[in-house]
Amino acid sequence: MSGKVERGKWRYIAFRIDADRQVTRRDIVGALLEKGRTTPLGDSFRLTVFERDIGILKVPHTMKDEAIKIMRSVDTVRGGRCTLTTLKTSGTIRKLKEACLKDLRMLADHAR
Repeated sequence: MSGKVERGKWRYIAFRIDADRQVTRRDIVGALLEKGRTTPLGDSFRLTVFERDIGILKVPHTMKDEAIKIMRSVDTVRGGRCTLTTLKTSGTIRKLKEACLKDLRMLADHAR
C-alpha cells in the first residue's frame, strides 16, 4: 500500500475570520468543536495555521464539505459576533499558503 493511503488523505481549507473582537486560536477551535460535536466531522480536524484573521483547517478529505458547512455555521465566538468565510481548498497546505496567505497578508498590510 502507498504511504498516502495508509496515512489518509487530507484537505486544507483556507478561511478568513471577521469578528467583533480579537479571537484566539483556542476560541476558533472551541467554536468549531461545539458546532461539529454532533456531526460526522466531530473533532477530526486541526487548525494548522492561525494568523490574526486568517486560518487553515486540515480535515479528512471525505469530510471537506461537512467541515465547510460547519465553518459557515459559526456565528458567535466568546459571546461576540463572528463569521468564518472560506476562501479556497486544496490537497496541499503549501499550495494554499502560496495562493491565499501571501495575497491576504499584502491586503492586510495595505489596509493598515
